[in-house]
Amino acid sequence: MKQKRFGFHLIYGIMMLFFLFVIIFVAAKPKPQSLADTEYEKTAPFTEGWHTADGTELDEKSLRKINKVSENKEISIFNTLPTDKEAAKSLFFRAKNVFYSVYINGEQVYAPEFGESIFYTNATGTRWNSIDISPEQLGKEIEIRLTAAYSNARCGVDGFRIGSPGGVVLNIFKENMVAFITCILLMFTGLLLVIADIPINMRTQKNHELLFLGMFSILVAIWCLTELHLIEFFFDDSRLMQVISCCSLMLIPFSLVLYLNSSVGFKNKIVIPIICGLCSLGFIVCWALHFLKIKDIHETLTFSHINIVIASVLLVYTVIKTTVQKRKKQGAKIYQILRAVGLCSIAVAAIVDMGRYYFGHTNDGAMFVRIGMLIFTICYGSSSLESTIKAVKKGVQAEFISRLAYQDGLTGVGNRTAFEERIAELEEEKNNDASISIGIVMFDVNDLKFVNDNLGHPLGDSMIRAAADTISAAFGEDKEECFRIGGDEFAVIICGEDIQSRYEKGMLIFEELTTLHNSAPDSRFRVSIAHGFFLYDSECGVEQITDAYHMADKRMYETKREMKSHQSPPEEFYAGSMKTVRN
Repeated sequence: MKQKRFGFHLIYGIMMLFFLFVIIFVAAKPKPQSLADTEYEKTAPFTEGWHTADGTELDEKSLRKINKVSENKEISIFNTLPTDKEAAKSLFFRAKNVFYSVYINGEQVYAPEFGESIFYTNATGTRWNSIDISPEQLGKEIEIRLTAAYSNARCGVDGFRIGSPGGVVLNIFKENMVAFITCILLMFTGLLLVIADIPINMRTQKNHELLFLGMFSILVAIWCLTELHLIEFFFDDSRLMQVISCCSLMLIPFSLVLYLNSSVGFKNKIVIPIICGLCSLGFIVCWALHFLKIKDIHETLTFSHINIVIASVLLVYTVIKTTVQKRKKQGAKIYQILRAVGLCSIAVAAIVDMGRYYFGHTNDGAMFVRIGMLIFTICYGSSSLESTIKAVKKGVQAEFISRLAYQDGLTGVGNRTAFEERIAELEEEKNNDASISIGIVMFDVNDLKFVNDNLGHPLGDSMIRAAADTISAAFGEDKEECFRIGGDEFAVIICGEDIQSRYEKGMLIFEELTTLHNSAPDSRFRVSIAHGFFLYDSECGVEQITDAYHMADKRMYETKREMKSHQSPPEEFYAGSMKTVRN
């Protein structure tokens, strides 16, 4: 068998190597352009030539920050549409936190509508726009009237291209595919962690580490998805996406701190109430200011950023401190180091992205957080191997100890402890159900003492195992329970229906197996087992199941005396074997 197994492993290894070779070979070959690249080539950038009414030229950077020019007032930016009929099919651009309308040759051709709600911010969020250009409009002047929602550096327009909007959309998805898949995986991982926390904490109160880590992953994934601005292609409500982004950002530090507390704990018990209190206060105050129309939740993001920075600093400090302490006490472990690296990567990434936000790098505001979460997921998964291995070892040890506690080591059937606990369980069931019926069969192996004293304990052990195998084979078909309750004593408990018929059927098999063993020419011992049966029910005349057990035991000894009177004594039966042992 070992040679065959090795052969299959070798074949499987060769197949895997061939599979890897195919992937590398195909990946290395030059490939034609993808559909996204082909369609994107049908578009052309349209970022040059923009200017204000007074002739001030605007480059791409200025367009992204139109509030610096307009000072929160409506301005108009102008350009001239190309004259190429094939290339100029549509104008595509992105607007962020600005209200706008588009005019061609003085005539309004586009003015998007935005939903209204008390929960929405004063801004419009990020919105992608595609404006069809007719042949008559080619070469005409295009005007976009813009009003920034905020007087900061996060309002503007960008991504101007002329041509097929489908090609631009495909290219945007191609560029962000890895980031999008990472967000989905983070959300899926978070959901799995939240679900896994439920069965773990159903019976015992534990620390909900998985729950808080799962919520943290879900919130980060939601925020990262909204920052990619891909959902807007399918769900035309940019204002709602902005609210979701702001709310997820408010809740991220809360879940992170709760996870830290559950994972490593804090000696200073006031740390968690202070930070969670700040997060709660920030959430309440920001929404209160929003509903009072003083400042909307997008304008108060700084408060959320401060909480994230505090939580991140606390995370780095706690992880480094815990790792150093464990290293001094237990020595360095790769799993602990990996987990520390993963947690610190999230904190550092969050701080970096906060800085990028305030310096105006808003194309992808969650880039480093995604990378940090990816590093954390890899490191955390690797570190979890340690706890998984320990859990498996503990499970194997617990199972082994349980088997020692309730299983007879020689025969593999239940031991006396298991028998007594089963009788106690049946007593409780009987108290709840007076109509219960239970059959108890007692067995006693004859000649065991003689065999042990004269032929040796190894042969006696073989006799016990043969008796256990015979009894289990006869009474194990209908899930009856078999126990070894003494050196040469066994018991079988029969529960359920048709107990009498099941007992009789079992005894027929028992007699057949006994006869088969004893008639074998190479048998070194005879299987001679006395038995006694008692059926406990509402008409049996005894009150306790224990009494039924004693009645079955009494009948077994009656059978034992009768068997000894009819079979040859062990001195005669084993006379030949005893001579062989002496010689």
